[in-house]
Amino acid sequence: MANEITSKDNASVKAAVKLMTSAKERRERQLFIVEGVRLCTEALENKCEIEEAFFTESAKQKYTEVAARLEKAAKKTYIITDAIAEKIADTVSPQGIFCIGKMIINKIDTETMRSDGQYVMLENLQDPANIGAIFRTAEALGLSGAFLSGDCCDPYNPKSMRASMGAVMRLPYLEVKDHVELMKSLKQRNMRPIASVPDGDASRITAIRFFKGVIMCIGNEGNGLSDELLSVCGERVTIPMNGRAESLNAATAASILMWEMVRNY
Repeated sequence: MANEITSKDNASVKAAVKLMTSAKERRERQLFIVEGVRLCTEALENKCEIEEAFFTESAKQKYTEVAARLEKAAKKTYIITDAIAEKIADTVSPQGIFCIGKMIINKIDTETMRSDGQYVMLENLQDPANIGAIFRTAEALGLSGAFLSGDCCDPYNPKSMRASMGAVMRLPYLEVKDHVELMKSLKQRNMRPIASVPDGDASRITAIRFFKGVIMCIGNEGNGLSDELLSVCGERVTIPMNGRAESLNAATAASILMWEMVRNY
């Protein structure tokens, strides 16, 4: 039976807001929050352990099936007001339905990982929507997993979760403190880190033949890959562009690079 919350100062509401806005809070508690019917359904479908669920009265009536499933799965459920929904929400027009779950991290084990797989290495990406979109594309294309440098934004950021459409809960990944050393180590195991660069002395991605054990390295939205990581990569590739645009959005570029990597495998 759902409890009713009418105060924005309620402790559960404050905790939900903190999970929505703080990566530190999410990491420390190993919990995440999502809003909306689609992502709440994804959490249920991925067998996420649901700690709490919140919905407005109108959302409960409108999204009867999902609300019933959340009420059954969650340890605690709450009916909240529209004003509280707006306080918790990360979107402009919230649907009035949220859930808090335990993080699902399909962590890559570097000792037992597939050395003949295809991976993406994300370095210092700061836009959570880019992280999420790359995860979604990587999963769709069947990549073996993703590596994230320690200075990347949180994959469980609400914007990342929306962009990934639940792929964050499914794609194997590993957040790495010293990603340059890891790439050196994997290179010694005959894996192939490849640097993606905007131009310069690089091969066209369309001209490259990819073999087993490839790691496509994607750099920061504004600065690209660090010199340290570039020095580890044996090859550099670029996306040929004929228009006036000087560069592509990181997620768009990553999608093209990953597609070519898979297509020419």
